[in-house]
Amino acid sequence: MKARTIAIALLMLAGISGPGCKSHLVPESPRSPTSWSNTSEQSKGQLPEPQTVKFESADKVEIVGTLYAAKTVDSPAVLLLHQWQSDRKSFESFAARLQSRGISVLAIDGRGFGDSVKTTDGKTVTAGRDEATVKSMLADVANAVKFLAADKRIDASRIAIVGASYGSSLAIIYAAQNTDVRAVALLSPGINYFGSMRTEPAVRNFGDRPLLMVAADDDSESADAVRTLKKAGGRDSYETEIYPKGGHGTALLYAGIGLEDRLEGFLDKGLK
Repeated sequence: MKARTIAIALLMLAGISGPGCKSHLVPESPRSPTSWSNTSEQSKGQLPEPQTVKFESADKVEIVGTLYAAKTVDSPAVLLLHQWQSDRKSFESFAARLQSRGISVLAIDGRGFGDSVKTTDGKTVTAGRDEATVKSMLADVANAVKFLAADKRIDASRIAIVGASYGSSLAIIYAAQNTDVRAVALLSPGINYFGSMRTEPAVRNFGDRPLLMVAADDDSESADAVRTLKKAGGRDSYETEIYPKGGHGTALLYAGIGLEDRLEGFLDKGLK
């Protein structure tokens, strides 16, 4: 499906910390608010087309994503964060599946990947692993959550994050410090990606919210990380799944191991 670009209104979003990014933008709905609750439109069973969205960081990096809006108002929402050397398209089929179940989805390109490779004044942005860039990445996640929460079609109290590889580190580190995230799922997590993304303290601080950690034994480092993080969290309620095979990150979604069903069930339960 061809994505349509959402016009962005220039509105300051308050409350985003961190030196790397501040979002100044929220999405402007391409339809009137009342049209989303129109009973006759919903009864047709047609889902809104995915739409390209953009928001600007404090350092003028333009973060680009795809919004898969649910057809009902007050829907829960999921933010998808891809792995290193990938982009938001790696979640495409899973995002569409969640949308069909009444969950709004925002998949973003991390800075330096996909379409998030330019500043608003045209300078090129490359991917980085240093501590300052990681802080900017976390601020991008904060902006994306704010972006979803500002959409009147979405229930801001029911937002989850699914992250893959370094995206999973961003997910748990951000969510541990922000209780506005209801649930988190980690695909192929690490203990300390890039030397500046320590996840054990984040898992300890995550509290009693729903957490799912997934890996495969043929990705032994991630499988060991799941076991370590489960122990570090110290909560029986934290769910884990280690498959015999499946690869790394979003490859797990396409390995035919049933992960899509597992994630869907976890999110259905966690976002009630």
